[in-house]
Amino acid sequence: MKGGGEIYPNKGVKIDPRSITSAKMPESLKVYSGFLIDSYKHLMGEGILKQSDINIEDRKIRGLLPFCETHDKFKSSHWFRSDTYLIEFLRTSDYNYKVYALKIIFFEEAPSLF
Repeated sequence: MKGGGEIYPNKGVKIDPRSITSAKMPESLKVYSGFLIDSYKHLMGEGILKQSDINIEDRKIRGLLPFCETHDKFKSSHWFRSDTYLIEFLRTSDYNYKVYALKIIFFEEAPSLF
């Protein structure tokens, strides 16, 4: 199966037709799939999140409705920015989450061009 429409992030990428994908991030940016607590441990171990990020965003992430109930990827996902990553949590079912992370550089940290 190939990805969906024109603005779909997985356009032209072969993925399992049964998989639930992010509405905005391609599957190549998925860093974890599974239980929420384990995802926090994995992301902290990889240096993607800090404990302070988790403390701020945890309530919003736990409050997401599962995609299997909403059938709306935007209602079942939460985006936020850490120091160096743009992160999305997608709740696919009662206990399963998919986490996507895109590394970003902010202009104030980038080397000067002049």
